[in-house]
Amino acid sequence: MKKRSLLLLLFITLFISCNKDDTIDKQIPVPPVIELDSETGIYTIKIGRKLTIVPTVHYAEGAMYSWIVDGKLAGTEATFTGSWNEPAELMVTFRVETDEGKAEEELRIDVLELTPPVISLALPSQGLKVLSSTDYIFAPDIQNDEEDLSFSCEWLRDGKVVSTEPTYTFNESELGLYTVVIKATNIDGEDTHEIPVEVVDQLPYKVAFDTPSYLQTSTDRYTFAGRPIFLYPLLEYFDNPKFEWTVDGESVTGATGRTFKFTPTTAGEYKIAVSVSDSPGDANVRMSRNITRAETKLTAEVTVHCTSKTENDLYRAATATSSNIWNKVYEYIPAPGQFIGEMKTGGFTGQETTHEQALAYAEERLGKKIWVSLGGFGGYITVGFDHSIPNSGGDYDFTIQGNAFDGSSEPGIIWVMQDINNNGLPDDEWYELKGSETGKPETIQDYEITYYRPAGKGMDVQWTDSRGKSGSIDYLIQYHNQDYYYPGWIKEDTYILRGTQLESRNVQDPTTGYWANQTYDWGYADNFGEDNLGGDPVDGSGQNNGFRISNAIYRDGTPANLKYIDFIKVQVGVNTKSGWLGEVSTEVFSFTDLSITPNN
Repeated sequence: MKKRSLLLLLFITLFISCNKDDTIDKQIPVPPVIELDSETGIYTIKIGRKLTIVPTVHYAEGAMYSWIVDGKLAGTEATFTGSWNEPAELMVTFRVETDEGKAEEELRIDVLELTPPVISLALPSQGLKVLSSTDYIFAPDIQNDEEDLSFSCEWLRDGKVVSTEPTYTFNESELGLYTVVIKATNIDGEDTHEIPVEVVDQLPYKVAFDTPSYLQTSTDRYTFAGRPIFLYPLLEYFDNPKFEWTVDGESVTGATGRTFKFTPTTAGEYKIAVSVSDSPGDANVRMSRNITRAETKLTAEVTVHCTSKTENDLYRAATATSSNIWNKVYEYIPAPGQFIGEMKTGGFTGQETTHEQALAYAEERLGKKIWVSLGGFGGYITVGFDHSIPNSGGDYDFTIQGNAFDGSSEPGIIWVMQDINNNGLPDDEWYELKGSETGKPETIQDYEITYYRPAGKGMDVQWTDSRGKSGSIDYLIQYHNQDYYYPGWIKEDTYILRGTQLESRNVQDPTTGYWANQTYDWGYADNFGEDNLGGDPVDGSGQNNGFRISNAIYRDGTPANLKYIDFIKVQVGVNTKSGWLGEVSTEVFSFTDLSITPNN
């Protein structure tokens, strides 16, 4: 909108120029002049509240007024008052007519939703349990806590306010179930959460074995005779775990570490169990708290199937009709991220509420060589081919297309699998492809992150990790407008992703404020490294990284010596964000087998 005072000045100048002996020549007609009480001409109001617009009109003697809202007459007074019950963007014309002429101003009224506080807490899905006489700090994410000075926060116990700070430290010595209430209030409303807290003298320990995929329920493992399986139990709440391993009920001498390497020599089924015990802690502390705790000991079991077949028996050779590109997406489990659920550039429809719909989305995008985002750390996609990809022994065996360029690398860890159980599904052993960061002290194996569904639209996604840290995937309102970054087809309120974490290499220029995601040497998708084989990251053809099957390794870093692979998984390898650019997220365009000629 233009500044109205300039127009007013023009007319005042006109009158002065027509002044003779301090008398204005009244023969010159003077039309009305409108000055809105908004510099921009845009008025905002929340639903259910009253908006009054009071413009100043000069030379308005005998004027007739018209307020036209979205093409309809809505008022005939010099001021306008209105109230609306639903969000809207209204175009308004304010018209003033006198015998001397007419003036009009265009303005806009934005009717906005109410924005009461929304409280989001990262809490264990199985319920919150806290040790007796131990501090537990509640640090919720509260949306709309800066709406205006009316915002307040209260923590209540037994109906009494115990804190008015954004965080609250809970500490109880007596065992039992307690309720903590948080209430956040602003001018638009309030949000209240009741949080059951169980004070215990011993935490609910858990031991379990991981599965090769998020969707899989069976923990059974498969291998060939002479090929080792590495078993690594997942633990909850253990402080000082000790491990004992058995095979078919027989204790394994010297097997006291968390990772157990088992190499069957003959075909068959093997029952492998791990017993995990935890010491009860410092005796003096227990006595001072009047707590009696016994040693904790739990056991988990897994079945290892050793097939009588060999690698050569299960190799699926390419045929004359085989395609050199992937033929199926088996899993698409992204971490929360700014392009997850995004309907403009992200290509989602907003209807992806099942895993099948998510797979269809990913397959359609990859089929057109359009990028698929994997979100934040741990997000992954798994694809297969209509044949096995052989190990060439030295050359690159396959490529993965990304959109990296100099200053923008978002590394994805590569995992490969053989279909050992011959069921056509990626439910066997994953082998990580060694990269330039493998084995470095700053590279973390078995890193685990838990994401929490946000409580309201447009909120950050909170996370906690296996190293005691917490943070968020930030909602970037200036770029996106989907309701949530949390995948719509993940039904649970929390989900866990595990993998290898690389040290972050994103830096911000202190002068320009620009961010750069620096390159890793080699071995990662969506990375501008030494294995970059070209391709355009902008036009959709994708920048290519080459990969060798000979780089597949076991958990202990030794070569797996695979003759071929059947499945490929790409998983985001860093947990970081680049300020206003948001989370660092791997993107993939396609997967290509280099062993066969393209089938056109």
